[in-house]
Amino acid sequence: MARLRVVEEKDLAVIRRWRNHPSINHYMFTQTKVTESDHLTWFLESREDPFKFLFVYQEAGDTKGFLQLQKQSEDSDVYEWGFYTSPNATAGLGTRMANLLFDKLFMEMNASKLFGEVLSFNQPSIRFHKKLGFSQEGLLRAHHCLKDQSHDVYCFGLLKSEYLINRSKADSEKEQAVFNKS
Repeated sequence: MARLRVVEEKDLAVIRRWRNHPSINHYMFTQTKVTESDHLTWFLESREDPFKFLFVYQEAGDTKGFLQLQKQSEDSDVYEWGFYTSPNATAGLGTRMANLLFDKLFMEMNASKLFGEVLSFNQPSIRFHKKLGFSQEGLLRAHHCLKDQSHDVYCFGLLKSEYLINRSKADSEKEQAVFNKS
């Protein structure tokens, strides 16, 4: 069974190992190696921030992904997200993880919108956002500098109303597939 749970201190070593893995670090806005001390400081500060939510994604008891939500302000119901899966994740894991988060975010936390920013060279994440039903809401040209090179940043958004439509379609397709098997 898949589930999201709040990050605990015992999760930090695996999250930091993934974050520093070349296949993940390459796509981050900050590409320096995260030290154990810096990681612990980030975790302790995040835990005290009422607008930040850290989750691990688990399947069959194994931790397979990390998700972060940042609420924009006390009066806002808009959240920004960041995420990554284990470097050896199997196909479909990111989609399962995202769908579980969307259920939590839109149904339990009553968010109206989720948005994310993606570096232009991160084509897997751009395709992933589009696959999940996000709309490209903007392009910030030459917006982020890494290793003395400027990169565009794509801005993606998913409204609760869009999520509900996508979820309804997916549920109908599952029901139809079960019906067709009968």
